[in-house]
Parts: sequence; C-alpha cells; structure tokens
Amino acid sequence: MLKIIMFKEKKISIDIHGFRALEAKNAVEDHILECVNQNYSQVRIVHGHGSGVLKRITEEVLSSSEYVDDFYPDHTFGVTIGKLRY
Repeated sequence: MLKIIMFKEKKISIDIHGFRALEAKNAVEDHILECVNQNYSQVRIVHGHGSGVLKRITEEVLSSSEYVDDFYPDHTFGVTIGKLRY
C-alpha cells in the first residue's frame, strides 16, 4: 500500500525583480506579514544586483519592520534574508 503525505509548502521567498519602487515596498511588507502569520522564522527577498534600488528598498522595509529582528545579504544571489522575531 502506497501512503502519500502532503505537506504545506513553505514559501519564505519572494522575487521582486522588475517591480517599481512602491510595488516592491508593498510586496515586501505584505510578504513579511504573510510569513509572520505562518510562523516562519525568516523571509527571503530576491532583489537581484542591478542598480541597487530594490536592495535599498528591501533593507529599508526590513529595518523599519517591527517583525524583523535582523537581516543580512546573500551577495552571491542578490538576496537579502530577514530573521523574524516573535
């Protein structure tokens, strides 16, 4: 007998490539709240390397969020990881 167990996929990552500044800000804020509501321990924001605008917006949102304890870049992939607090 084959037993299949389904797990809810944990989506801790959001890709904001191609977003305008306000869209990126809103998307990151919404994603943080979604991850907090799901009791995740971190968020992963994919902003790319580019001109750095999306990275700056990501860092501003993470640093001003009451739900984020700390954040750090993953330079290899153009990603910033945020550690959530509870």
